Amino acid sequence: MKFSALVYLCLILAVTGCSCGQERLKPALGFTEKNLELLNGISEELKKNPDLEYRLSFWKQQLQKPEFNKDAVLLSKIHYNIAGVFYAKKNLDSIKYHMQLAWQLMENRIGFDKDRLLLYSGLGNAAHMEQKLHQENYYYNRAAQMLASDSSLQLSPKQKVMIYLAAGQSSKVLRQFDNAFNMNRKAIAILPELPDDPKSQFRAYNQMASCYALSRRNQDSLRYYIVKLEEINRRNPDWERSKFIFGQKSDYFEWKGERDSAIFYEKKALHAEIADEKENGAGANSIVTGNLFATYVDMASFFLDEGKLDSGLYYLQQSEKLARQYPGKQNDDQRVWYLKNKVIYLFATKQYAAAEQENQRLLDGIKQLYEGENARAIAEMSTIFQLQAKDKSIHLLNETVSLTETRLQQNRLWLAVSALAALLAVAIALLLYFIQRQRKLKNESEKMQLEQRLLRTQMEPHFIFNTLAVLQGFIRLEEKEKALKYLHRFSRLLRGSLELSRESKIPLTEEISILDNYLGLQQMRYEDAFEYHIEYDEEEELEMIVIPPMLIQPFVENAILYGINPNEKNGQITIDFEVRDKKLLVTIRDNGKGISNHRNPDSHKSLSTAISRERLGILAKESGFAAGITIESSPEKGTSVLITLPIR
Repeated sequence: MKFSALVYLCLILAVTGCSCGQERLKPALGFTEKNLELLNGISEELKKNPDLEYRLSFWKQQLQKPEFNKDAVLLSKIHYNIAGVFYAKKNLDSIKYHMQLAWQLMENRIGFDKDRLLLYSGLGNAAHMEQKLHQENYYYNRAAQMLASDSSLQLSPKQKVMIYLAAGQSSKVLRQFDNAFNMNRKAIAILPELPDDPKSQFRAYNQMASCYALSRRNQDSLRYYIVKLEEINRRNPDWERSKFIFGQKSDYFEWKGERDSAIFYEKKALHAEIADEKENGAGANSIVTGNLFATYVDMASFFLDEGKLDSGLYYLQQSEKLARQYPGKQNDDQRVWYLKNKVIYLFATKQYAAAEQENQRLLDGIKQLYEGENARAIAEMSTIFQLQAKDKSIHLLNETVSLTETRLQQNRLWLAVSALAALLAVAIALLLYFIQRQRKLKNESEKMQLEQRLLRTQMEPHFIFNTLAVLQGFIRLEEKEKALKYLHRFSRLLRGSLELSRESKIPLTEEISILDNYLGLQQMRYEDAFEYHIEYDEEEELEMIVIPPMLIQPFVENAILYGINPNEKNGQITIDFEVRDKKLLVTIRDNGKGISNHRNPDSHKSLSTAISRERLGILAKESGFAAGITIESSPEKGTSVLITLPIR
């Protein structure tokens, strides 16, 4: 550490404090800015000192200095630095306490955008440690938006890269891929200013590779960033980086369908994670994140899919052993994935009683996962709305303060500028009116988006529980081959549903793929009692059309339930997609007996259909264009459902 520089800064600070004398009660112009710059310089020097207790003691001493404790901005900066020390010590409660104090002291201050940006980033770090994904995403993106909108902020290239990468990573976790790609690209654009920072370069390229792997958008782009990662690792070898490269290569070859290569690199990643666990124990990154447990389960899944039951059992046992050794280190998604593969193994080895018991655990785990995610998401969204409202009120307060100061200055010349002041007051009133109107429209839009998510989470468990009930029937009848095939197809459908669970819109091609998989499952359930056809214009760019996920499936389900006779083999279901006048027309037809004349067609609907009608109503309100459902039915000729969706 450069102690001479630190001593020099401290001496300047001491001289500044002494020179204030009796003027401390009324600071001179630039007092806050000058001392804030000094504190920033001290902070950078102290970060080079590995002694955390010394750093903590130093900042606590600054709280007692009279030249600081009368200035809210300087106190905020000191509490921010204390929180930074506790972040290095991984003390979450102390981090939250000092970050909240820092924010309360700073939030009503006009200016100091750089320090407010850093506070947003620090609040994002605290939310990340608490695993509050939506709050983390909100804070990181607020910091990134401030940085992108103001090029005058004096941040180092390293700070800019870290802010953009944090926003990109949190967006990727929530599967907001467009924003994730945007933030990662902003970080990559700054990398030439950090030629001697392989750690930042590797993280930026690794996040881009992960986005392409998860979103399944472009294989060539994924390969390009893997090559970039390998180049960095050749210049600066590091086993931790090698582990990430192995994982990305495994995803790449699995995407290409080259399973042997995928397994090869998955094993290499597994060995690296095992080495991490042996070296660092419970503090290993592979244990804290649950990656080692998940990799064991992934390996079991690979071998079970190939029918290598002994190898699959071995990795299942390894994951069980790890869970016992490090309890509580696995998240709900990872536990559900483990139970699903265990059920597959028990079916394959004809342990039907144990399979049914584990299947019930799987059902309970899925239900708990969905209910927990929904409750957590609703709570976090509520907190975010409160934060947004608070930010808006702070912004309005700052505007009011600024306006008041302006009026006080103008009062000195009121005789000369009275007419101008009147015009200015009218203009400000109109401006505030339009600002308030825009805020109201934005709040209504955010509310509608939240309602869309809540309605979708009501429908997805309904669909999953109906499908799993069929699987239980196969188990009770001991139809092993059907059960295995059905479970395999269902696991693919479930995995696709989980991947899209946080998306508000998905490409039409993905919705068609889900429908095709779902109809295949139902065809197995009813023993080929019907045939189905999905029709669309192949010249249309369907991947450019986005719609809400799982919107069409309930009507297809009704066509099967009410339009197909399981005792006959002549059932026909046709789903037709047509793009016309910026609308997507989806027609679902069956050749069943139709809805009887004495029943109202509108009463012929299930809970999921009712939810879908509500979703269409919200979609119409949100887009401003018509959206609806028309049902036509003729006795002995079948039923036709027409769904009209606005598209973009």
